Amino acid sequence: MESFGSILKETRETKEITIETVVRETTISRQYIEALESENLEIFPGQTYITGFLRNYSEYLGLEPSYMLKLLTGKVIQESPVPENLFKYTKINTWIVVLIIVGSILVIGGISTFVYLNWFNQSDNQGKTTVRLETEGIQRYTLSMNPIQKRIYEGDVLEVPLVSGMLSATVQDTVGALALSTDIGIQYVELGEELEIDLDGKNGTDIVVFLSDISKNDKKRGAEVRMMIKAGSASSIEELKEGEIISQEELSAIVTGKQTVLFSGSRAYPFTINASFRGACLFRNQIDRKEEVEDFFTNGDMLTINANNAIRIWMSNANTVKLQVIGDGKTADIEVGRAGQVLVQDIRWVREADGTFKLVVIDVE
Repeated sequence: MESFGSILKETRETKEITIETVVRETTISRQYIEALESENLEIFPGQTYITGFLRNYSEYLGLEPSYMLKLLTGKVIQESPVPENLFKYTKINTWIVVLIIVGSILVIGGISTFVYLNWFNQSDNQGKTTVRLETEGIQRYTLSMNPIQKRIYEGDVLEVPLVSGMLSATVQDTVGALALSTDIGIQYVELGEELEIDLDGKNGTDIVVFLSDISKNDKKRGAEVRMMIKAGSASSIEELKEGEIISQEELSAIVTGKQTVLFSGSRAYPFTINASFRGACLFRNQIDRKEEVEDFFTNGDMLTINANNAIRIWMSNANTVKLQVIGDGKTADIEVGRAGQVLVQDIRWVREADGTFKLVVIDVE
């Protein structure tokens, strides 16, 4: 049986992608990337994490997630311990023996049919890429500063929410090279190329597209791409007004809790929070002083929140939540609290006296 871990590692090394790059672009922690490649499943908090991270990592490398998950299932079954009393002799009624034999024949027949159909289906599709069914129709993808990897097809639309409004690019062709139709004309991305694209000709680069797979003659195969809004571009990052950000002096006057600096620099920019849960937790958030949103999460759940300059979060069980903050290509993890602890935190930009900015985490009393 093939090893999903060796496939992941060999594919990453073949594409000359470092683990640091994988961590940055998938937001999966290094320890979990290394654990998947070495098939060290004991390090994961639960089965949901294993399947979720394996699916995301496989999609990132351009592998078929369903096949990789089959290999994972095979490994788990293979390593499952045999029940201690399985082979102990027990006197069995004759009718029970007959029922077991008949049931076994039916099960074996079903499994044989399943294996036969899947084997020939795999053989027929070996070396081919999944094509979209006509009934699925045109898809629309809304891009953000978090990269997404998808197979896109002719007619699909890439939507780009910018400060000036919503821009879009339409997939015009997926043969030989990816052709995107924009407001300023058709732009082409060659196989293996990472292209920065200006959609409206006004403020420089708007999106970044990397083309990892495309057919030379079959448009039905589409194109495998990794795409995102360009981090740091003038059109995709809203420069925040000073009046919307509290100064360090004002902050010190009203807050006495612990402050931890995540990012700092000459400007403030939008940021993303990824929250992953490993237990039951009531979680509430308020973004940029807008309406509060509250929901109940449990083991394996994940939540992504985007904010411009500030967000307040409430957690009923802080130890069950892992927070990761992403902004301008940088990533920072926030330490979890104690088991059963009710924790309130502000994550916000603060303006220093010298005009620089810092993104801080503040424990709210």
